[in-house]
Amino acid sequence: MRIDSLCENLVEFDAVDDCPSAMALAENLSPNGNIAIIGGGSNILFSDQYQGVLVHPAILGWDVRLRENGSAEVVIGAGVDLDSIVANLSYSGFWGMENLSGIPGTVGGAAVQNAGAYGVEFGDLVKSVKVWNCIEKKFDQLDREELNYGYRFSTFKLPENYGKYVVLEVAIEVSKRYNPQLSYGPLKKFSESNNLTPVEIRDKIIQIRDSKLPKVDEVGSAGSYFKNPVLSKNDWGEFCNMVIGKGISIESVPHFLTPDNSIKVPAAWLIEKCGWKGKKLGNAGVWHNQPLILVNANGKATSCDIKMLENAIVSDVKEQFGIELKPEVICF
Repeated sequence: MRIDSLCENLVEFDAVDDCPSAMALAENLSPNGNIAIIGGGSNILFSDQYQGVLVHPAILGWDVRLRENGSAEVVIGAGVDLDSIVANLSYSGFWGMENLSGIPGTVGGAAVQNAGAYGVEFGDLVKSVKVWNCIEKKFDQLDREELNYGYRFSTFKLPENYGKYVVLEVAIEVSKRYNPQLSYGPLKKFSESNNLTPVEIRDKIIQIRDSKLPKVDEVGSAGSYFKNPVLSKNDWGEFCNMVIGKGISIESVPHFLTPDNSIKVPAAWLIEKCGWKGKKLGNAGVWHNQPLILVNANGKATSCDIKMLENAIVSDVKEQFGIELKPEVICF
C-alpha cells in the first residue's frame, strides 16, 4: 500500500533448518506472543506501527522432479517470488501456473491465502506443504487433503491455527501435457486452438492485468481488496429481489455457479453499482479501471484512510444490496 509502517522487531531466516532457532528468537523478543508470519507483504495493510515481531521465511530456490508421464513435482521455497516461478515453469513448457502470472507476493503467502486469478487457484496445484509447528515444536508435512483449500481459504486461515504454522516449502504438481485453462471470459476465444503454449497464456494474462490493475511499483495497493461474496440460493433470491427493486435486470448481473451450487457475485460489480469506481475519500481511492482495488491515491494515505474507505464501501454495499463484503486484505 506504500504506507510508512514500523515493526518493533523483524526476524528473517533463509534455510529450513534455521526455522526453530528463528522462532525461538521471535518468542524471546515478544514474550506476549505477538508474532506474525509474513511473506512478501503484498496482501497486508499495516497500521502505523506493528507492536510485535514479524517473522519472514526467506527460503529461496526450487527443485523440479520429473516423471516419465510428463508431469513434475516442484518443491519451492516459501520465500520464492510467485511470479518468478510462474515465469520459469511457463517458459519451460509446464502447464498449470500460467494463469497466476503477475500476482505479487511469495509462494508461501500464496499457499496460505490460496491466491487465484482467471479461473485457477494456487491450491489447485498444491500436493503438500512443509511447515514448522510452533505448538509442538517440530517439522511437519500437511498433505493436500489436510489443507482444506477453498476460495481464498486454507487450513492456515482457521482461527485455531493462527500462529501455529510457519510455511517453509510448497510442493506443487505441473505437467507438460497440453492443458490450458480457458474458462475466464477473455481467454475463451483461445478455446478452439490446440497449439497454445503456457507462455502465450501468460502473456495474455499479463496484458489483461496491465489493462485493469495499477502497477505495483507505481501505485500503492494490495491487489483485490475484497473477496467476491458467495451466496446461498436463499441469499441469492433475496439479492435478486433487491436488484429488481432498483430497476436492474437480473440478466445484467454477472454471477457464477460454484461447485457446491452457491452463487458467486463479483464484488467489483457491487462496488461500481454503488458509485465508488474511480472515487476518492481523503487520500485513499478506488481504482478507475477495477473497483475491487483500493489505492493510496496520492501517496499520502495512512492505514486509517484506507480503512475509512473500506468501511464506507462495505456500508454502502450492505445498504443497497444486502451483502456484507469481506476484505481479502489482512489487516495488522
